Amino acid sequence: MNGAATSENRKIIAVLKLILLVLIIAGIPAFLYLRYGGEIFSKDAAYRVIEYLRANRNVAAILIICIQIVQVVICFLPGQPIQFAASYMFGVARGFIFSLIGAVIGTVISFYLAKLLGSDAMELFFGKEKVRDYKKKLDSGRGLLLAFLIYLIPGIPKDLVSYAAGVSNMRFRPFLLVATVGRMPGMLGSLLLGHFFGKEDYRSMIIISVIVAVILLICYIKRNALINFLDEIEKKDAESGEVSDG
Repeated sequence: MNGAATSENRKIIAVLKLILLVLIIAGIPAFLYLRYGGEIFSKDAAYRVIEYLRANRNVAAILIICIQIVQVVICFLPGQPIQFAASYMFGVARGFIFSLIGAVIGTVISFYLAKLLGSDAMELFFGKEKVRDYKKKLDSGRGLLLAFLIYLIPGIPKDLVSYAAGVSNMRFRPFLLVATVGRMPGMLGSLLLGHFFGKEDYRSMIIISVIVAVILLICYIKRNALINFLDEIEKKDAESGEVSDG
């Protein structure tokens, strides 16, 4: 009888965890859509953010941090419009600081949210294969390197790395460090675009865009080599683990 009750309690807890995750990951975008309309998710999102910040200049810095937190936690929202708006309003240096603070806090929240809700909730929401693939890579002996490369290289999906790290065996502080450092180049590129746009320096914007496009093109051309590199690291780690066990 006690065993049946315990099993039933676990099911209830699992359902409650999933509801909480849905409310956070899907509920916030739904609220934003109902409150501000579909334009907030359009290609003009950066302009909408800038307009909103202009209308709330006294608390614009806090708003940038909060919006950046939401972007990281709601992992499928793009971060570039937020950083574009941050540098447009505050310049590159302060915009970088505010954006980075928000990204760090968002990473902390998503990491511990995943740890709280557990693997089952993550797999139900994001997909079993996807979560297990990320988790397997992060649990490899080179998990920190893999996480760093995922955050660093443009074009590699990084939407749920923080959540996968939360249900992996990876320690929090090292992961937060590599996630933060790995974000910086891409974040800085978006900030520079916003800064040059604010100064109407379109020549510099074009130069930055070309540099980013070249990096993306190289990563796209070399995508198979990058994937093979990550897989090779994982394979070597698995083989060394088997030797140690033997």
